[in-house]
Amino acid sequence: PQKILELYGADTMRYWSAGPKLGEDLDYQEKDLITGKKFENKIWNATNFVFMNLQDYDGKKPKNLEKIDELFLNQLNELINNCTLSFDKFDYSQVKSEIETFFLHFFCDNYLEIVKKRIYNSIGERKISAQYTLYTSLLTIITLLAPIMPFITEEIYQNNFRKDLKIKSLHLCRWPHSNKSNSKDNKLLFLFLEILKKVRQEKSLAKKSMNTSIILTIKGEEFKAINTLIDDLKDVTNASEINKGEFNVKFIG
Repeated sequence: PQKILELYGADTMRYWSAGPKLGEDLDYQEKDLITGKKFENKIWNATNFVFMNLQDYDGKKPKNLEKIDELFLNQLNELINNCTLSFDKFDYSQVKSEIETFFLHFFCDNYLEIVKKRIYNSIGERKISAQYTLYTSLLTIITLLAPIMPFITEEIYQNNFRKDLKIKSLHLCRWPHSNKSNSKDNKLLFLFLEILKKVRQEKSLAKKSMNTSIILTIKGEEFKAINTLIDDLKDVTNASEINKGEFNVKFIG
């Protein structure tokens, strides 16, 4: 596959070949390599965004994490557990699937959007909480992905993490440690993301930009459940206020 390797790179080839389980047949289709290349580019772009916003970060964990950061790290912990169990069973295709879903859905599509305003505009503990979560999440993601895509993950490590961790290669670092995940935290995170999804759908149906300002109304029980997450929900939906009642998105301007 020399020409394909020259065109797409070894990591993309490895990513593609990690798709099927052991013993499964796999038809070669170049579009699958293009998908892998897009995934690789997404990792570069996410890394650039993260470290562009970590220039004033000292690497320390804040005294108190913001609730949405705590929920996200709990989900990250579940990813570690699932990947570890799958690798123990030599089920590398499941590992690939787990990382892909987490990175694209939870990290890029949601978490990065949720903390943008906090990263840009906040100071003190609220900003540090987001920075800690970004740093920890990206390091964990590339460590879990390293057996499948060793070159891009090593490049990211050398450029961004080695100066802090003092270990000469990502492939010599310890496997991420995991704790038992909290199912209540998972339910709360999914409720938050479901509300966010509904707001995004309303904006798309109205052909409005995702940055369009709104007044958001959500059910009383949902408002109570996500009370500690209201500030981040306002930020990511660009809501000037959030009220109790039947779900409604009112556009401003």
